Amino acid sequence: MIQRHFKDVCCDILILGGGIAGAAAALAAAREGASVVLAEKSGRLGGIATNGLVSTLCGCYSSLPGRRKIIGGFRDLLAAELHRTGGILEGVDRDTHRNDTCDPELLACALDTLMQRHDVQLLFSSCVIGADFSERLLRSVEVVNTESGTRCSITPRLAVDASGGGLLSRLADPASIVSGGEGGKLQAATMVFRMDGVDGDRARLVTKDEIRALLAEARRNGDVVGERGNGVLTVLPGNSSAIVNANWVQANMSVPEDVTRGLVEGRKKALENARFFRKYVPGFGNAVLSSIAASLGVREASRIKGKYVLSQEDVMEGRRFEDAISLGSWPMEYHDYEQNRLVYLWSENDYDIPFRCLLPEGLDNVIAAGRNISVSSMAYASTRVMGPCMAIGQAAGTATRLCLKMNALPKEVDIHLLRKTLLNEGAILE
Repeated sequence: MIQRHFKDVCCDILILGGGIAGAAAALAAAREGASVVLAEKSGRLGGIATNGLVSTLCGCYSSLPGRRKIIGGFRDLLAAELHRTGGILEGVDRDTHRNDTCDPELLACALDTLMQRHDVQLLFSSCVIGADFSERLLRSVEVVNTESGTRCSITPRLAVDASGGGLLSRLADPASIVSGGEGGKLQAATMVFRMDGVDGDRARLVTKDEIRALLAEARRNGDVVGERGNGVLTVLPGNSSAIVNANWVQANMSVPEDVTRGLVEGRKKALENARFFRKYVPGFGNAVLSSIAASLGVREASRIKGKYVLSQEDVMEGRRFEDAISLGSWPMEYHDYEQNRLVYLWSENDYDIPFRCLLPEGLDNVIAAGRNISVSSMAYASTRVMGPCMAIGQAAGTATRLCLKMNALPKEVDIHLLRKTLLNEGAILE
């Protein structure tokens, strides 16, 4: 007989989604012994950083002169764990910015270790198929294990929605979700891939401008037909492998047919890109395509309507907020598929991300984390990167922990205590 249910779970805090924001939230929530369950639809943590092979932790450093570090806390714990396996290069200076470079496979292993160390209960291959709400509260979430087909009901006191698309808000009220900018337009996604057998010393010297010029040459020669005219490469720790980000795919992740088409189209584009890199780009002459990401690198998906909407003006003017829980500095990097252009808008100051952006309208015991917080489409183009997502996740998890201690709802959290706790646990807020 086929088992129809695996064991139902009651917990203090449910983290929905095991991307970089969800992992940060889980670790922060579990620091003082709360029972924390993390449900993730794939088979490992890290989200786009691992399943999408996006090896660069962007946004951890200011874009201003000096490029100081602005993301700490969970980011520092993760970096320390990655150093044990040789899986990270910190503070790598690029053409326009500084980032941390990680090996995606070792990153997934490091995240496993951190969760085990803090007794986070992991539910992999667990997709949400329903949720129960009443009186503005999430009561339970039902997930199905995609390997066995069995179901489980999770009953939390509080939840962090790090699903990447505001899934809990969507299930509670589809009208509470925002998608894209004007007319619902979404940024382009990318199918990232890995090449091994790379001469890292040569490849590391190749600039984005050189790749742009080489792509133009290849297009004239008939070797490239893809629409994107630029791209980046990242040499991984070990100096013999590189991650390549050099195509655009148009896909709305809330439309199942779009997801399938985007994945198939993306793999075709990755094959073309790999041929181009072997033929044209220094350091790749003997390289082989070793891996294509299992998921698209999504730059824009659905997001919540929150207590505050962070705007383009907030980012551009470097606005500060009393309830700030993270700094941001990444430019508004907008990949426009329809007009075949990449737009960068740089601020002259670092800016704040306020806690109110994490509080969904209509749900009182849920906090959003990661790219699905309440922001405008252009602000999203800055806040979506890994650094802010880690800090936002840490803030969300810390807030749930404080809620348990105070027997309070997220909207009732003492923001001064939250900021003090974040600072004590390594966050950077100034």
